[in-house]
Amino acid sequence: MTIQQCKYVLEISRYGSFNEAAKELFIAQSSLSASVKSLEKELGITIFERSKHGAVLTVDGAEFVRYASQITEYDDFITNRYLSQNKYERLYISTQHYDFIADIFAKLLKEINTENYKISLREIRTYDVIKEVTSAYSDIGILAIKNDDNEIMERYLQKNGLNFTEILKVKPHVFLKKEHKLAKKSYITLEELRTYPYISYEQGEHNSSFFIEELSFSQKHNKHIEISDRATLMNVLLTTDGYTIGTGIMPSVLNNSNIVSVPLKSHEFYRIGYILRNDRKNTYLTRVFIEKLNCFANNIKLNG
Repeated sequence: MTIQQCKYVLEISRYGSFNEAAKELFIAQSSLSASVKSLEKELGITIFERSKHGAVLTVDGAEFVRYASQITEYDDFITNRYLSQNKYERLYISTQHYDFIADIFAKLLKEINTENYKISLREIRTYDVIKEVTSAYSDIGILAIKNDDNEIMERYLQKNGLNFTEILKVKPHVFLKKEHKLAKKSYITLEELRTYPYISYEQGEHNSSFFIEELSFSQKHNKHIEISDRATLMNVLLTTDGYTIGTGIMPSVLNNSNIVSVPLKSHEFYRIGYILRNDRKNTYLTRVFIEKLNCFANNIKLNG
């Protein structure tokens, strides 16, 4: 299997047609078809169902496309990074789903005076944050580790050659809309939350407790909603009586004060920090971003 074959499959999937993909790739349709057939034979799967109406991905094909996308993305990154004639400062950040990181990221962009740069912020699952820093695709990862998971998470990070640096320790808070019946309480108990829908970020196949962003409780949730992005979380919080549990840090400028956080009565806490590879020297922009993280954390401590 070659990277070129992966790119061929992605183009066919995009256009739904061997003919259209061949035109876009500037190759003969027969050559394109032969290359994909060779790939299918090698992998022992059928990637496309072909008909006079075009090409449709099979179940195996859809799964292959997900992997092929990652492969070609890494290939493009390496090519741009090392073969580009224009040298640039680079900062790739992977993070769990936090508003305050988006806020810090926006402030960083306003202050950058570097002539050429390439910066990326990816909000992804916990497992993927760790994976991207381990593989060196991302320069830095942002995690909040629950105190009950400290030991197992530290071992997991060390196993992957990563170091976690804590910048802030916070108590868990309940996020809900400002009109919610519990929104004006000084604190909320787990028992009070029992009848309301619980919202959490889905973690896919990596759903062990130490990968889950929210606190894990022994009580069963009668109503449980899983989402994958912050925009959906905000919409669900604003339109239902649902709640989620997090760090309690949410810049009001990002939600117009329509979402509030109330302390949860619990012995648990979050350790917020960043992960870096042990064997990698930090770039200039990585150092600047870490400075902003520490500045943010210090302001929280002073005002908290």
